[in-house]
This record gives sequence, structure tokens and C-alpha cells, in this order.
Amino acid sequence: MSARDWRRSAASSGGQSMVEFAMVLPLVLMLVLGVVEIGYALLDDHVVTKLAREGANLISRDTTLQDAATAMQSMTTPPVNFSSGATMVFSVIKKGTTTGTSNYNKDVLYQRYSYGALAAASRLTTAGTGSFGPAPDFIAANSDSDTRLQVTNLPANLIPAGGIVYVTEIFSTHVLITPLDRLGISLPQTLYSIAYF
Repeated sequence: MSARDWRRSAASSGGQSMVEFAMVLPLVLMLVLGVVEIGYALLDDHVVTKLAREGANLISRDTTLQDAATAMQSMTTPPVNFSSGATMVFSVIKKGTTTGTSNYNKDVLYQRYSYGALAAASRLTTAGTGSFGPAPDFIAANSDSDTRLQVTNLPANLIPAGGIVYVTEIFSTHVLITPLDRLGISLPQTLYSIAYF
């Protein structure tokens, strides 16, 4: 093979490599962006889950809901920011113990407090909307007989007779760091975690 033929062959294979690289690059780039975005979302979800657990732990320790919210505000870390893109909901649920009342032996929402700028509502559903007292405890106005306070979607047998469950829910926005949404790949825009204690 002459030097001229060798140069022509090398130029041809170099062009072929460039075309192959151009074809594969978008797929590799999309894969890398997907791994980065999913890793970032999992990290944010981990932070939200840890804060929800800490909130449930706080309200179970004989602290007022308002004091627990103040403590949670000082613990925030990205992506959770209660003044702009997150909300926490504290709920205390009791098993009704007063015999002869309409809420006897029912799971009843005893206290509730919500704080944050994100428009979000608790996913614990009740039969209606009850009224709650003022800060710092936010105790239900009539937890013995107000049937609207009965919680309808708790896991079965979660609360023993006369027991209490402390629940914290955290909602937080998740900001995408890659342009995957422009390619038709969607990830959750709001992260959610619930913790029972």
C-alpha cells in the first residue's frame, strides 16, 4: 500500500468515526443527564424524608406544634425552604376514648398545624373540616363528638385503643437541574414524605 492510499484510508475512517460519534453523542448525553437528574431527585427526596421523620419525632416529645414548627424552620436545608417552596403539616391523631360519643374507638384528628408557602394540603383525609383552637397547641374544638374529624385513610390497626400517633407531612418543590423535561422525560415537581411516630 502506498503512502497516498494509506492517507486516503485514514481520512475515510476518521470521517466515519466522526459520523458515528455524532450519532451516539445525543444518546450518551441523555443517559448522563438522566443519571444526574435522578440522583439529584433522590438526594432531595432523602432530605424531605429525614425532615418528616424529625418533625414526627419532635411533636411526639411533649412540645407544642408551634414550637416544633419553629425548630423545623431552623433545620431546613435545600430543597426545603418553608418561606418559598415547601410546607409542613403536623397532625396528632388519637383513638377516641370517651364512651357513648360518636367518635368512640375511631381515629380522630386531635391537633393540626400547617406552615409554609407551598400550596399543599394534608393527604390524611377526614370526613369533613373541623375547627382547631389557637396556637400553640391547635387542639380540635370538639374531638369527642365532631364526626368530621374522623380520619378515613390511616393504615389499619395503626393506633391501639387509647393510643396516639404523631404525623408529619412535608411537601417541597423539586427544581430540575437538567433540561430533560424538554425531551419529554418528566420527574415529579413536588416531593412528598409522611412520617408516623
